[in-house]
Amino acid sequence: MSTCRSCGAPILWATTEWGKSIPLDPEPYQGDSPSGLFVLRGRVAMAVPPDAFPEEPHYVTHFATCPDAGDWRRR
Repeated sequence: MSTCRSCGAPILWATTEWGKSIPLDPEPYQGDSPSGLFVLRGRVAMAVPPDAFPEEPHYVTHFATCPDAGDWRRR
């Protein structure tokens, strides 16, 4: 596990099904289901609709929760 270089929060790195690295919040998401949720298959993060796989933990990208995410967006 590593930490965000901006806010210092813990990050779980995974690889998307398209082969790109993605930072995830390490705790499963609890709350209303936003878009942009992922389920893990090993270290592969699969994007899923909010109501898919209700019995499995869902994770949210750290870009959605980091207070400094705007500093990292490509222009």
